[in-house]
Amino acid sequence: MDRVIAEKGGISKVQMIVASVVVVLIIAGFYFGTVNSKETVKIDAERTRITQVKRGEFDEYIPITGQVQPKTTVFLDLEEGGIVEKVYLEAGQAVKAGDLLLRFSNTAVQKQNIDSETRLLENLDRVRTSKGSLTEKILLLQEQLLDLNFELERLSKTYDRYQVLNVSESNPLSIEEYEQTEDRIKYLEDKRDLLIKRIEQENELRGQQNEQIDKSIKLVNRSLVTLERIMESLDVKAPIDGYLSFMDAEVGQSFTRGERVGRIDQLDGLKVRADIDQFYISKVQIGQEAKFEVDGKEYTLAVSKIFPEVEDEVFQVDMNFVDGDIDGIKRGQTLQIDLTLSESRMTTIASKGGFYRYTNGQWVYRVNPDGTSAERINIISGRQNPKHFEVLEGLEVGDWIIVSNYDLYNNAEILSFSKPISLKN
Repeated sequence: MDRVIAEKGGISKVQMIVASVVVVLIIAGFYFGTVNSKETVKIDAERTRITQVKRGEFDEYIPITGQVQPKTTVFLDLEEGGIVEKVYLEAGQAVKAGDLLLRFSNTAVQKQNIDSETRLLENLDRVRTSKGSLTEKILLLQEQLLDLNFELERLSKTYDRYQVLNVSESNPLSIEEYEQTEDRIKYLEDKRDLLIKRIEQENELRGQQNEQIDKSIKLVNRSLVTLERIMESLDVKAPIDGYLSFMDAEVGQSFTRGERVGRIDQLDGLKVRADIDQFYISKVQIGQEAKFEVDGKEYTLAVSKIFPEVEDEVFQVDMNFVDGDIDGIKRGQTLQIDLTLSESRMTTIASKGGFYRYTNGQWVYRVNPDGTSAERINIISGRQNPKHFEVLEGLEVGDWIIVSNYDLYNNAEILSFSKPISLKN
C-alpha cells in the first residue's frame, strides 16, 4: 500500500504561494491606507471664522504713515565752523531774508583770509602792471613811427626842391647831395615798413597777452569775492522769509564746517513725507494718489517726489494735497494713509484674515459644501491690500474658506468641525 511521504525541513509550494499573497496584501493595504488616509484635526466650529470668495472690485493699496511738513524748508548748514559769538534770534520766531541769526568767530579762518587776500592783491597788481607795460610798449613804437613819418615827409619835400633846382641852370645842385637825399628817403621807407610790421605783431601779441591778463584779473577778483563770502559766512543770515523752526546754538559753543545749526520753514504750504517698505519701490510712481481721513472726511494726496535711496529697508516719498491745504492740518501731524498702487478692476477676491500671514496666500482651508469639514488646498494669489487678496487659481466664486488663524491646525489636511457650519451669505 502506497503512503505519502512528507518532505522534511522544507516549505510546500502551496505554503509559498499563500505567504506571497499575504505579503502582497499587507503591502497593498499599507500603501492604500497611507494614500487614502489624511491627517484630520477636530476644531471648534464656534471659534472658526469663514468668508466667501466673491467677484468684486479690487483696489491695490498699502497703508503707510506720513508726517505733515512745510512744503519749502531751508537748512542752515555752516560753510565755516567756529565759536558762537552771539545769538540774535531764537527758534520759534518769524524771520525775513537777510536777518542776522548767529555770529561766529574763527581766528584761523580770518588769518588765512588775510594772508590769501594779500597774495591775491599782489598778483592783481602784477598782472595790471604787465598790462600797462604792454600798452606802454605799443605807444613807444607808435611814437617811433610818428617820428619816422615826420622825417620822411621832411626829406620828401627837400628831395622835391632838389629836383627843381637840379634842372635849373641858374642854381645847379651837386649830384652827391641829390643822391644822398634819395638814398636817405629809401632807407627811411624800408625802416618804416619794418616798424609797421613790428607794430602789427606787437598788437597781435598784446591782444593774446591781454586776454590772458584779463582772465587772471577776473580769477583774482572771483577769489577775492570768495574770500569775502567766507568772512560773511561767519555771520549766519536767513536766506528766505519764513519761520525759524529749529535753532541749536549757544554762545561759546563750537561747531565744525558743514554742521547744521538750524532750519527755516517757508509758510507757503504743506506737504506729507512718508516712509514706504522697499518692496514697493518699483510700484510707486509720480502722480499716484493716496487717501486719508480727518474728522470723518476723506482727502486725497498725490505723490510729487520719490527719494530712491533706501535706508533701513524703507524709502521716502513726498505727497502734496490735491485740493490745497486743509483746515485743521498742522505741521508735525501724523496721518494714516492708504496709498493706491494700481487702478481698480473686477476680479475674484477673498477677505484676508489671520491665516494669510501664516500661509502667505499659498494655500487655504476650503469648507466642504455640507459644512462639516474643511480641506487644505493650494491656491495662487495675486495682488493684495490690507483687507482682501486677489485669487488667481484654486478657488471659485462662491467657495467658503477659513480665514481665522491657522497656528493651531498643525498643517492638517482635513479639519473636522465640532458641529456643521452654516454656509449662508
